[in-house]
Amino acid sequence: MNRRHILALVGASASVPGGYVAWNWYRAPSLPDGMDVETLYVSGDVFGEPAPPDRILGPREERHKVFEDEETGTNEITFDDSAITFVEETDFDASSLVIVQTGMQTEPNLALEAISRTDDGIHLDVTVEHPWWRGGNDDLGIHSLLVRVTDERDDTLESVSVAIEGYV
Repeated sequence: MNRRHILALVGASASVPGGYVAWNWYRAPSLPDGMDVETLYVSGDVFGEPAPPDRILGPREERHKVFEDEETGTNEITFDDSAITFVEETDFDASSLVIVQTGMQTEPNLALEAISRTDDGIHLDVTVEHPWWRGGNDDLGIHSLLVRVTDERDDTLESVSVAIEGYV
């Protein structure tokens, strides 16, 4: 093996971790200073499956709910072990939990794009992430995004607004 091949291999191996870090930084949500956020996406209704008729969401129908205490969160979030664990791991003395839900095809996911502060709370920008293969399913499902918000400035959220973009 000559020197050029070795240098090319060393350069390629050094760029892979750097690319991974850059991609994760690029995909990280935009946050205000002093705010920390953790998210969990769940394909389904975290309030229980199957959803009763009064809780089913139509196409592009959206809702969100804020939890500020553990008792309410653990009583209401009953579907998906990862969602239940996410609620149990939330320190409600320092954080709030926002559940964002929408009705859409089952293939796409929801992801947090950005959070901004408002006069009396926060605004969440959520995006619909489509799979690269763009399947053709017309099925309808509920999608849930759990967002744990820890804000140094304010530990209670008086109001939360949500905008979901990227529907097809």
